[in-house]
Amino acid sequence: MTDERIIAYFLKELPEDDLERFEDECFSQESWPPEINLVEEELIDAYLRDDLTLERRQLFERNYLITPARQERAAMAAALLRHVDERNAVSMPPNGVTSLRSPWSNRFRAFWSRQSQALRVSAAIAVAALVIGAVWILFLRQPPNDTFATFTLTVNNSNRGEGSQPDKVRIPANVTALKISLTLPQEPPPAAHHRVELENDSGERRHVKVIEEGKQYVLVVIPVKQLAREQYALKLFGVQADGAEQRIAGSYRFVVE
Repeated sequence: MTDERIIAYFLKELPEDDLERFEDECFSQESWPPEINLVEEELIDAYLRDDLTLERRQLFERNYLITPARQERAAMAAALLRHVDERNAVSMPPNGVTSLRSPWSNRFRAFWSRQSQALRVSAAIAVAALVIGAVWILFLRQPPNDTFATFTLTVNNSNRGEGSQPDKVRIPANVTALKISLTLPQEPPPAAHHRVELENDSGERRHVKVIEEGKQYVLVVIPVKQLAREQYALKLFGVQADGAEQRIAGSYRFVVE
């Protein structure tokens, strides 16, 4: 059941004998083959993007768009593509691209103009439901807004027994996370990116989230709920493209008061 055979089935290009064998293969399975739905979506997308040949475009309009269900499926896909096109047009810089119209958007306008008013309304409602649902899911997954206290630490190459004092960090009551900028050594080892570990007085370690990297710094965020009033050391590792790690000498020490 190749992609080309599935496309030929939807466009009614299969000879009668091949058509019967194709349908027998489909209905002999316990459930409708999922690859057929995937190829159908790709076929609709190719039509809307004007990627089909002239002959297949005509076959698509004449042999595929013959049922209300298929027409609505194509209308929903076209509406979603229009939504993406409009969103990209809004975010596009003024001097970015000379034309905002793509071949598929022109195809969409031609397709949309041929559909009935009822189909347009149903597609618009469906798209609105999808957009609202996506926004709602993102809203539910979005964590509460954090209030940050920002600090900058420099690497300390001495150990605790040598008497060097760690930086003192006082956390205000309304702060939910620390945003700490780790200043890199003057000649840091080359690395594709960095990994950071937080170690407490008991030797317990945990990974720290790196949110930004620059030539001279690595920015990390530590939730306040993970910190107690004790001394900590942030340890920095350079990670190569192949995954190999190299510990950067020293540590970034601080104490939570």
